[in-house]
Amino acid sequence: MQRTIILVIIFYSLSSSLKGQEIFPSDILKIQEINIEGNFITSKKLIYRELVFKINDYIDRNDIEYIKQTSINNLNKSALFNFIEIHTVEISSGILIVNVKLTERWFIWPSAYLNHTERNFSEWWRTKDLKKLEYGVSIKVNNFRGMGESLEMKYHIGSLTRYEFEYKGIHLDKAEHHFLSLHTTVIAQNNLPWVIESNKQIIMKSGRILLNSTVLDAKYIYRKEYFNFHTLEIGYSYFKIADTILSLNPYFFGLNNQSQRYFNIGYEFTRDTRDSHFYPKTGYLLIAGINKKGLRILSDEYSSTDVFLQLFAYQKLTHRLFVASGILYTSTSNKDYVFYSQTGLGYLQFVRGYEYYVANGNRALLFKSLFNFELLPMKVMNIKIWPLRKAYQFNKIPIEIYTNVFFDAGYVYDKTGEYKQYNNTLVNKFMYSTGMGIDFITYYDKLLGFDYSFNAFGEHGLFIRWKAAIR
Repeated sequence: MQRTIILVIIFYSLSSSLKGQEIFPSDILKIQEINIEGNFITSKKLIYRELVFKINDYIDRNDIEYIKQTSINNLNKSALFNFIEIHTVEISSGILIVNVKLTERWFIWPSAYLNHTERNFSEWWRTKDLKKLEYGVSIKVNNFRGMGESLEMKYHIGSLTRYEFEYKGIHLDKAEHHFLSLHTTVIAQNNLPWVIESNKQIIMKSGRILLNSTVLDAKYIYRKEYFNFHTLEIGYSYFKIADTILSLNPYFFGLNNQSQRYFNIGYEFTRDTRDSHFYPKTGYLLIAGINKKGLRILSDEYSSTDVFLQLFAYQKLTHRLFVASGILYTSTSNKDYVFYSQTGLGYLQFVRGYEYYVANGNRALLFKSLFNFELLPMKVMNIKIWPLRKAYQFNKIPIEIYTNVFFDAGYVYDKTGEYKQYNNTLVNKFMYSTGMGIDFITYYDKLLGFDYSFNAFGEHGLFIRWKAAIR
């Protein structure tokens, strides 16, 4: 009897001492606390939104590195921070504390502006035509209200006059699933490509306005999970050319049309698992979209249906070797030949080695691939010069260097045959190139890249880039 009483007392004491505590299997951890440091402007709510773990979540010990790296990638893609660190501390058996250390960027950028109006920098550098420069002033506020929104206003003059306003990422709900973006641009151009001949744009230069354009659009973005985005766009566009352009090319806006206007509605799906928007090395990007121009609201609306597909994949092969490849497809369908609205290669997307050329048509397909070697892993230079040493947004400069070898191929299909009559030999013909390159990368998404390319014409040369080759 006495022995039984002693056992009951021992059992009760043990159960009392364990009351309020949780017993975990050795591989299961509970996140008890998340500490965030360095967010002087950025809302904690926005940061929590990008973390793939929450307080009171249970995680597998083997998944710690994965969720840390995925969270770092999500925060990195917000373009709000120069440096991101996430550390975990197991304060007792099965109990985890997460510390998030951030270094915010500088967010307010009033600036003087100088840029070219060519299709790419290499094409401008070939001629160094100062009349193809635009310059002006702008102000951009990133992370507006601390919510990751951006507000930008531009005024540019030179080869064109541009007024532009954009407000991106406006939060519509507390759960941060619904966003709105507004954009308007008014442009008056003095230099205007009016035809493509021998695979190159022929540009008209004038002391008076050759093209007036006005674009208004609004985008609604829905993002419930971390990687998927649904975008619905509604807009209005109006373009008008001078009599000179109409006489040179009666098909600029379709036969004998001096203006083009339309309402449009479009949908785009994006899945983005990349580690970075700026210079991705792992993950993949899928974008599929359709845009209907001409909703029969106006009597003389331009009408077409544009389709866009992009799939780029990135993978780490070894410690410092990466591979990337992907395809991009665009198409436009309308009843008549309209020079201004054709798709093609040689603009924002091109086969490397063909920077000096353009190919227009109804459909375009581009394949890009490269092997990327990390020549210099990220090194951080501490700036001790006053006043930069006092500014945490600038006093640490990261530098990375990558070398690569690449192969690109492209094809532009022109069903009308209009371009053939101007000796445009790249239409309805495969383009391909190979070469090597080097990229220098630093903070604030700045890149300087050099490619030495060989194309199917047997031409070769050095070209300059300001963006990642596959992004």
